[in-house]
Amino acid sequence: MVQLFVRTFAGMKQMRLLIAAAVVLLMVGCLQDKVGGVKVYTDPSAELYSIPNQTGLFLFHSSGPWKATSSEPWLQVLKASGPGGTDTLKVMTTEKNLTGMERTAIVTLEADGEMCTVDVKQRDEYAEFDQDQFSLGAEGGMLEVTFRTNAPDSLQLYVTGTLAQYLEDTRKKDSTDTRTEKTGKLNWLRVLPNTDTIARNGFFYLAIGIGNNNHVCLDTLIFHQDAFQPDSLKEP
Repeated sequence: MVQLFVRTFAGMKQMRLLIAAAVVLLMVGCLQDKVGGVKVYTDPSAELYSIPNQTGLFLFHSSGPWKATSSEPWLQVLKASGPGGTDTLKVMTTEKNLTGMERTAIVTLEADGEMCTVDVKQRDEYAEFDQDQFSLGAEGGMLEVTFRTNAPDSLQLYVTGTLAQYLEDTRKKDSTDTRTEKTGKLNWLRVLPNTDTIARNGFFYLAIGIGNNNHVCLDTLIFHQDAFQPDSLKEP
């Protein structure tokens, strides 16, 4: 069942990755002697979520100038070359994974004629609204928005805090969502009338839980509701 939540999203794993990289850097900081070619000190594999701007970090040491290349267009190497020494390879996803299957990119590090590789997997969960934005008049009404997903068990609906107070859940307690494994419809939320002269704007988020009360937003819908216009302000 898709549940409605009002919550700000917790940070992703970037901070934990940065801390882990810093710890490893301290561990090898005293290693000043050169290694032959290039050597990766951290785990040579990473798993990223199925949305853009997910980053992975790999600490390595090279005996001379190095370069890095990615085998797939959806994974970008943010720093493709550098001088010899200890450095951090940073990669980032550039697009959603809508294939419905996990996919893997191989990043090759090369220095002094020697090579090593790291593997980066992009997970397969996806959820997408069938439209980018939804608008209603000041009188309000039902939210009729369809979406597609392959994560039926863990998918959750979030809204920005100011918007939540204007929504009414019309489902009965024993009802279920009108959603299959691939498609669904948010047709159980009623938007209350806007009696204010200021328009309402907000966001709906489709997200999956990743533990420790954290969530990953898979798609966003922009919401707009017109402002109330008193008779004296309405156009003739």
